[in-house]
Amino acid sequence: MLLKHTLLYLPAQFVGPLFQLLAMIVWTHVVDEHTLGVITLITATHELLQIGFLAWWSQYALRFFGRYQEASDATRFYRTENAVLLTSIMLQSAAVIGILLLVIAPGARTGLLVATVAYVITRSLNLYIGERARAQQQIAVYTIQQIFGPSVGFIAGLALIWLFGQSAEWPLAGYAMAQLVAVLIVLPAIRCGYRLWPVDREIVVHALRYGLPLIVGGALGWVGLNASRFIVNEMSGVAAAGLFAVGYGLGQRAAAVAAMLVTAAAFPLAVKSMEQGGHQAGMRQLATNSALLVAILAPSLAGIVMLRTEIVHLLIAVPFQAVTLAILPLSTLAGAIRNLRAHFGDQVFLLQNRTRWMMAVAAIDAATTVVLSALFLPRWGLPGVAGATVLAALAAAGVSFSIGFTRFGLRLPVGHLIRIALATIAMSALLRIFPTASTIPMMAGHIAAGAAAYFATLAVLYTPTLLRMLRPRPQHSGA
Repeated sequence: MLLKHTLLYLPAQFVGPLFQLLAMIVWTHVVDEHTLGVITLITATHELLQIGFLAWWSQYALRFFGRYQEASDATRFYRTENAVLLTSIMLQSAAVIGILLLVIAPGARTGLLVATVAYVITRSLNLYIGERARAQQQIAVYTIQQIFGPSVGFIAGLALIWLFGQSAEWPLAGYAMAQLVAVLIVLPAIRCGYRLWPVDREIVVHALRYGLPLIVGGALGWVGLNASRFIVNEMSGVAAAGLFAVGYGLGQRAAAVAAMLVTAAAFPLAVKSMEQGGHQAGMRQLATNSALLVAILAPSLAGIVMLRTEIVHLLIAVPFQAVTLAILPLSTLAGAIRNLRAHFGDQVFLLQNRTRWMMAVAAIDAATTVVLSALFLPRWGLPGVAGATVLAALAAAGVSFSIGFTRFGLRLPVGHLIRIALATIAMSALLRIFPTASTIPMMAGHIAAGAAAYFATLAVLYTPTLLRMLRPRPQHSGA
């Protein structure tokens, strides 16, 4: 059942982020630095607003919606849900307009304001409906909410740019239209109500009590991930933020896409192991999970570092190439460290119900990012800011892992890590002897050859294990 659900959820977990990665590449060819800076800052702002104004309720619905299945309970939940959603999108809309006019694009025209609000409202609905669908195991609904906006919205945004010009409102409008269609498609399939009053005070209080630590931790995590963008915008202007956004966004999304391939089913396995076998079993499962995560992150990081020149020169528009070439390896490294911490080190705290530790670790990442980015930008420019995010990610991961190792008995899967390191070195050695690709098919050949070398080396190193797996099991005849 777990494998089946993992495979069913895989398109939603992979295709959406993949289109976001593709969009970051394509936007460099169709808009200028200023426009790209506005787009990325608006989307990053909405991520923060979503955390502050709706994520607490989304997580509550994901965890507790199953308790409200009786008709009377469902009715009061739906009323409260509608009131929370309406209040949230109103607050988010007002906040994003204020941030847009005060920080991102003072003097923004009406078209950009309308497109921004439409994007915020529809994206919030997509995210919430997706979480509610997960609570009800409505995989098709969840998949539509996760895929439709990033993919169809990307295509619609390109069409609007082609028709009306290179303004930030057109990509946002394209995403908003696609996100609205995604909501309308699934609306008949989801259970909901149409009244707003009376709001159930007990439900709201319970949801806030449950979600407050998630708000704080999520907000701190957002600061660690996005503060550097706003510091660049404040100190160097929105065009510099656009230049920075390409290499930084590509690296972060590349690491996230790689991690998503293997993390969907990992934590539930650790929970199950701990419930059935106790603390040590849970820690062993976490270690095994981390080996699988490193096995995908390590070659992804090494491949981007080794092939960064051809990746940037073949995929990124010329005005963005120099900065992206300097930032991409650093941002990918920071993204890999953060994903390893999130899906390994921090999961100890979830298993042990010590979520306050997660807030402390996220605070270290956030504070270090802000301080070092502000200090490094005047001295080393945009690459210095990317380096600051690496140091911040290392500091937070170091604290997370140290607590896990010393207080909760977390262990590293040393044997697996040695094999992964050897396979990554073999792949890197092969990629090093290749000439720089001059065409995209040639680059694809380099990637395929590197992947083949990596997996072939792993197969050799894991030969005894593979033979045991392939060996026929003895047949037991009945008496």
